[in-house]
Amino acid sequence: MESQTIIGVASGKGGTGKTTVAVNLSLYLSKEQEVVLFDLDVEEPNDNHFLKRTMEPFQEVGLMRPDVDEEICSHCGLCAELCEFNALAVLPNQVMIFPELCHGCGLCTLSCPLNAITERFHKLGIVRKSKTPSIDESSIYKKQITFFEGTLNVGEAIATPIIHELKKIAFNQQTEYVILDLPPGSACPVVEGLNDLDYVILVTEPTPAGEHDLKIAIELVKILNIPFGIVNNRYDIGDDCINRLVEENDYTLLLEIPHDNEILHLYSHGLPLVGTTKKFDELFGKLWNAIKEENK
Repeated sequence: MESQTIIGVASGKGGTGKTTVAVNLSLYLSKEQEVVLFDLDVEEPNDNHFLKRTMEPFQEVGLMRPDVDEEICSHCGLCAELCEFNALAVLPNQVMIFPELCHGCGLCTLSCPLNAITERFHKLGIVRKSKTPSIDESSIYKKQITFFEGTLNVGEAIATPIIHELKKIAFNQQTEYVILDLPPGSACPVVEGLNDLDYVILVTEPTPAGEHDLKIAIELVKILNIPFGIVNNRYDIGDDCINRLVEENDYTLLLEIPHDNEILHLYSHGLPLVGTTKKFDELFGKLWNAIKEENK
């Protein structure tokens, strides 16, 4: 879709309010337009704690992992030599496979001179889609949020294939705005989520840890050449480290969210902010206006 805009909501560390911003920005936008929200934090998806949608399976996600026929295998060691992830070890009479290291690239299967390696599908997790509820005519939400989430199976170590599939679905949406709630941090799942986005909101907090991890996140989005702005959450309970960072580097501060007992109360009950009181609607309206101004 030509006019589609994909916005990521990220954070250098967990617990800064990333999910709160992603969910409430999506709810604010849904007052006037259709929005699709994706929860890419597949190791701990939390968006639906606030949306409370009935979810249904949409797509299984997995990798093709090697299976060695020991009767055919000559134990030449070529597969282990070529595997850059060290997922195979070849002993004189046995091939050992470490599935938690395998990335499913298929090189071992292609390179085996005796065709002793075949591939089997291994399920990593699942993508779910929300059922679309009917909208009360009196509701403030004139349009509907379509919601997708991915879940990594317990014990699995590789999250990026699920994030990759969610991104493919995201880019195929026929809506103007798509919001991605990205994983926290700056590791491989975050890089996978950030690729090809139009804009990134970096959510932080005014603490030494918040500042440190925000700097890492900023360097990452700079490397990927993605425009970004900063949301400073609970800005009035820490020091002024984030404001100094913004001023010294001429970064864009999109919004400051106060430490508010009403926010804590709503959050602890799994309730969104937008739609409860006018001040929170205005707060996320301010955020959206700042994003539009930044990208006009």
